[in-house]
Amino acid sequence: MNDQQDIALIRRFRPADPPHDSAVKARAWTRLQREFDSAPAWRRSLRARIGRRLAITGVVAAGAALTVVAAHISGVLPDGTPRSIPNATIPNATLQTLELAAVTVEHQTAPSRPGPHQWVYTQTLNAFALQPGNVVGPEAMLKGKVKVEEWWKFDGREMAESIQNGKLYRKRILRPGERLRPGRVDPRFNGGTIGGPGTVNRTPNKLYTYTAGLPTDPNALLARIRKDYRDRGQDVTTFGVIAMIFRDNQLIPPKTNATLYRALAKIPGVRVVGNATDYAGRRGIGVVFDRGSRSGGQVIVLNPQTYRYMGDAHRAILGFAVVDKPGQRQ
Repeated sequence: MNDQQDIALIRRFRPADPPHDSAVKARAWTRLQREFDSAPAWRRSLRARIGRRLAITGVVAAGAALTVVAAHISGVLPDGTPRSIPNATIPNATLQTLELAAVTVEHQTAPSRPGPHQWVYTQTLNAFALQPGNVVGPEAMLKGKVKVEEWWKFDGREMAESIQNGKLYRKRILRPGERLRPGRVDPRFNGGTIGGPGTVNRTPNKLYTYTAGLPTDPNALLARIRKDYRDRGQDVTTFGVIAMIFRDNQLIPPKTNATLYRALAKIPGVRVVGNATDYAGRRGIGVVFDRGSRSGGQVIVLNPQTYRYMGDAHRAILGFAVVDKPGQRQ
């Protein structure tokens, strides 16, 4: 490759506007430099090629270097378009991509713990959803590209839901062991009541407390989830729990988010692909686990620019906010 081709390649990879936080960029580049310094010959060669191209164009900003490394490793161009790179051509691509994702998200800001009377709003696109109200029988299930909006009160006492821009249904969440007297109807809750361990454990306060309390060492985090969910097998349950945390909790503290990525890199059978799509059809970085699975594997899809969770094959996160009342979207 001649100098003109090198320059053209760098211009293609170079972002229009580098990230604003120079300290974050420097730390990210230092971490990756350490990885390269202790790596085998193929990775040192990769670093040399990157350095030569940066030197040719005078690109000394860490943000540009980080973008080039990301493009080489994860197969994602700076404009967000995934570029397919066979895993066999870049050994340890999974480790490097998830480390880059961890370095990126651990310095991002996230909403602080909401107050008990605030609401957590999410807008999703789902493969199926139960119709609200009194619909029963086969018609109770909507299938296809179903837009679902949910508001969960952070204290875990109420939730509200709107399907396909329809009526807002408000529901009361029963406490563990709580039973309503037959025939008692509370007019404030036109969607009735819901309960059970699955519902209670999904409330924002429960999810936030559990996630924020996870260890920030990836090995300790894996050990904790394996113990809590009694996963003594091939980590099928462990990967599923991590996927559930990303799917249901948009309030993950940045440090914990980074640790979850580093923990995924330590699970045997996890690999990264550069051409994954979520249920909304958006392309991103796929974190795939197909060990011990009969269904073709589980996939976590990450945004190729922010490395935040986007969705999976059956669900896509379209919007999120902490609001003051149900029905409010921002």
